[in-house]
Amino acid sequence: MIFVHIDQVMVSTKDEPDSSLPPAVDGLLRVHKRLDGLENDFSHASSGVARKISTKLLVAALQAGSLTGKQGGTIKSI
Repeated sequence: MIFVHIDQVMVSTKDEPDSSLPPAVDGLLRVHKRLDGLENDFSHASSGVARKISTKLLVAALQAGSLTGKQGGTIKSI
C-alpha cells in the first residue's frame, strides 16, 4: 500500500521473512527509481538543472537491526 502526499511517500507492507529485501524497502527503491527516471526525462525538468533526490527511512527501533542486517549486509545491498 502506497500513500502519496506532495513530496512524501509512505510505504506500508507485511513482513516477508524469506525475502532477501524487506517489502517496504523494495517499495521505497521502486519509488526512488521512478523519481530518478523522471529526473532524467527532460520533458519533466523545470529548469534543465538536475535536482537532488534524497530518500530517508523511518523505522521503529525494534526493526532497525533487521534493516541493517548482519555486519551491515542488508543496508550495503540497498
